[in-house]
Amino acid sequence: MANAVTYGFHRLADVFAEKINTVGIPVITAAIDATLAEHNRQLNAFMNLFVDRTTDYKRRYKSPVAARLQPIDEIGRARPIQRAGYYDIAFPLQRAGTAWGWTYEARIKATVADTNELMSTILTADARWVRDHIFAALFLADGWTYTDEQWGALTVEGLANGDAVNYLIQAGQDSGATDTHLLAQAGAIADLTDPYATMKTELLEHPENSGDVVALIPTGLVATTKALTSFVPLPDMNIDPGVAAARLTGSLGATVPGTVIGYHDDGVWIAEWPAMPANYIVATATGGDRALCMREEPESQLQGFSRVADRDDHPFYESQYMRKCGFGGQNRVNALVTRIGNGSYATPTGYEAPFP
Repeated sequence: MANAVTYGFHRLADVFAEKINTVGIPVITAAIDATLAEHNRQLNAFMNLFVDRTTDYKRRYKSPVAARLQPIDEIGRARPIQRAGYYDIAFPLQRAGTAWGWTYEARIKATVADTNELMSTILTADARWVRDHIFAALFLADGWTYTDEQWGALTVEGLANGDAVNYLIQAGQDSGATDTHLLAQAGAIADLTDPYATMKTELLEHPENSGDVVALIPTGLVATTKALTSFVPLPDMNIDPGVAAARLTGSLGATVPGTVIGYHDDGVWIAEWPAMPANYIVATATGGDRALCMREEPESQLQGFSRVADRDDHPFYESQYMRKCGFGGQNRVNALVTRIGNGSYATPTGYEAPFP
């Protein structure tokens, strides 16, 4: 069988060769619904690394400010202060869908295995769509205008990009300053051009961020990363490195896409994710508001990925699936993108805004 058994069909594995009409349409429908529910749960777990959810179309994001007590005398009274700084954020809404269909005869001949494989393909399509839209929001170099059907023109921003927004930096006088989290280095990854310490510094200098720092890297950067003096590989349970070798004993308390391959001793967990564009690294802190928000409609029926309609128009049968959501920057300093091998940052080809 070409595809793995999807969640809702695991109890039907022993009847995969049976026709769906023999097993029963209600049984198949229940398996599809269970598969969709589990797919949404797992996809949400992945998105938790980068994404918070909202039904807002626009709001002000409250950011910390450097506040100190004011000197007063016996009869003095302090002046009221602003509780927090802010910057405006907005989010798009985009529709995407897919469908599968059979003729009357093909449906009669279809097996449970055929339906499972169709669901696997459909769920993979949704996961790729969500992943690509998260990438496009993270890699965004400049804001873009989304025309909302109800609210009109909305400016969608990505990560901090050197614009006029000030962010609090916990260094020296704890002052606010403009910042960019879209970096580039001309040199390859090596001990003298090691980007990982900078990633941690850039993320954790902002008080709204906390926890572990995680860097997701493409397969093409694994070899040079592992060759760093500061890299400590994830232990292989089949190998005893000996008493004189450094061993990684901690663990990352967060769900990440890809595979954790080790730890940089400046304080960065590193995971290989083959889906990453070549020569780009994305890092984030696990604590604090997520870098992005995913906007969805307030109605629960329009949230997540779901089967929205079935069409029976003899001799054709069709089932429609849809997702409606959009991604934009929220905590614009809780992710960092680094381009390797080029001294100038540019959005990876194919992820330019507005991403379809």
